[in-house]
Amino acid sequence: MKAAFFSFALPAVVSAHGFVQQILLGNTLVDTWNPYKDPQKNPAVQKITRVFKDNGPVTDGRFTSEEITCNIGRDGKNNIPVAYTASVAAGSAVKFYWTAWESDHPGPILTYLANCQGECSAFSGSTGNVWVKIDQAGYDPDETVPWASKRLPTQNSTWEVKIPSKLAPGNYILRWPNVQHAEGRIRHEILGLQRTNTNGSLAQFYPGCHQITVTGSGTTQLPTGIALPGAYQPDDKKSIFLEYRDISASNPYTPPGGPVWGDNGWEN
Repeated sequence: MKAAFFSFALPAVVSAHGFVQQILLGNTLVDTWNPYKDPQKNPAVQKITRVFKDNGPVTDGRFTSEEITCNIGRDGKNNIPVAYTASVAAGSAVKFYWTAWESDHPGPILTYLANCQGECSAFSGSTGNVWVKIDQAGYDPDETVPWASKRLPTQNSTWEVKIPSKLAPGNYILRWPNVQHAEGRIRHEILGLQRTNTNGSLAQFYPGCHQITVTGSGTTQLPTGIALPGAYQPDDKKSIFLEYRDISASNPYTPPGGPVWGDNGWEN
């Protein structure tokens, strides 16, 4: 059985933090890790989410560390694989259900996919150029609400992306019966941009990783991606080290992490 990683990124906030509490994988609704309810349960709950400490951000320069991969872990242990995955077919829609999101500091929404190269329970994702961006939304002046994260509350705190329909089964986060399976991880992240260039504060990231099994009969393999940590740098004045209110139609925004895979000719 092969496995993979699927990652999603969004902008962060100070006044109202949040996390993904459920994911709709095709027609299957899956509960994800709840940092305020699940730690107290006995026996321990088994979910597809890599455990994170709370609903706070990765910030203060920490996003150049392993904490940016899947968020800040518990008890000083970051990015610990879990034993479970959830299945979804290639080409299916994936909807992330956030807790109530009230972003005061807008930013982009990004989605990544990474191949686990085997069982996700034995895959880190914190080293190598393994993260491939398959979707993003930043600042769109043609939208009624230009910033992607500000549109999240207008959509009942939900965000939907599509699993690539031609993605080869293997080490990912989705898969069909009677064909080769693929396990992987969904990574969901929020980046908040709030005057990071004037008061010494840094952008705030809210990542999360969810292991899934992708099914299907596609043949398209993931290309080389980016490294997390590594690709996000605090001196990046195009994507991270800036003030969101300086962005406009005449001064466009470039999300971090490079281009979307589909923008380079890949068919979704």
